Amino acid sequence: MVLAAGALACEAASRFIAARFPDRPVVPDLLLEIAPFAADVRHVTAAAMVAGALLFAYYALRFAPEEIPRFAAVLGIMYLLRAAIMVLTPLAHARGGGPPAFPLFQHGMFPSGHTAAALLFAFMTDAGRAPRLHVAQFALLAIVIAALLISRGHYSIDIVGGALLAYFVDREWTNGSLFDPVKRFVGAA
Repeated sequence: MVLAAGALACEAASRFIAARFPDRPVVPDLLLEIAPFAADVRHVTAAAMVAGALLFAYYALRFAPEEIPRFAAVLGIMYLLRAAIMVLTPLAHARGGGPPAFPLFQHGMFPSGHTAAALLFAFMTDAGRAPRLHVAQFALLAIVIAALLISRGHYSIDIVGGALLAYFVDREWTNGSLFDPVKRFVGAA
């Protein structure tokens, strides 16, 4: 339920940005200026995200089925926070146009949901229960980040913002009390 709310919030924020800011600026990014550009690498991003999601689903079903509500809540909170943050920075796509790899959520750049989700998959895959899957998730995260930069899928600050968002959500869920109402709601308190 929290995950669905997060997805709907991101799509609503994306549509708001498209309607309210139709002429969003493309801004300079030093890292993108020095990195090579290959538009078709966006498909690598999509493939790495799908692989990460499938590996995480396998991990959750095989090694931690009792934690699936927590996993969904953590991802949902991340997307709810992303929706709130992304309307604050309505920039154009770093690639300056071209077809997107994902048809939804295309108007919010900061923070990167790709990076945040991939990092949360890695954080939530317990190294003690599934060490190879844990390492694989971090490898897929590296591929996602590199592919996002090379394909101009995100500005470099979007990627940093996505990583910081994932880190905040993971640490606050684990050590904080901000998400206690959600923890109680999903039975993870």
